[in-house]
Amino acid sequence: MPSSRKRVPRVVLDVNVWVSALLWSGKPAEIVKAAEEGKVAILASEEIIGEISQVLNYPKLRKVYQAAGLSHKDLVEAVLKIVRFAEVSKRVSVVVEHQADDKFIECALAAGAEYIVSGDRHLLKIGGYKKTRILSVSEFLGILEAK
Repeated sequence: MPSSRKRVPRVVLDVNVWVSALLWSGKPAEIVKAAEEGKVAILASEEIIGEISQVLNYPKLRKVYQAAGLSHKDLVEAVLKIVRFAEVSKRVSVVVEHQADDKFIECALAAGAEYIVSGDRHLLKIGGYKKTRILSVSEFLGILEAK
């Protein structure tokens, strides 16, 4: 019997989107809130979680969240509560200008994600890969609102 439950969009968030959502709220936080409400599934790989953890250790960012009474552990745990893990088994070379960004495409492919959301010009310039579209936060929120 077919499920009457609508399939939610599957999305991989770039680290810049995560950091903005965790520290400054605004539009990136709307995507995380949508995931908490079950309106979207956010996928991540171990490599992406590792980069989020690393970036949150930057002294400039640490000052921001410590001033708000948060710890590095609090923020990483918040991410881990929201994401669904994807096991990346296939490497790609798509983002020629910044190969470190290939991890987002690899995760999207492994997870069957329809979208990657980023503020990174190298990823946004590509626009998509196979069945995955690469969008800005505003573009993705527009799609979510239309659903």
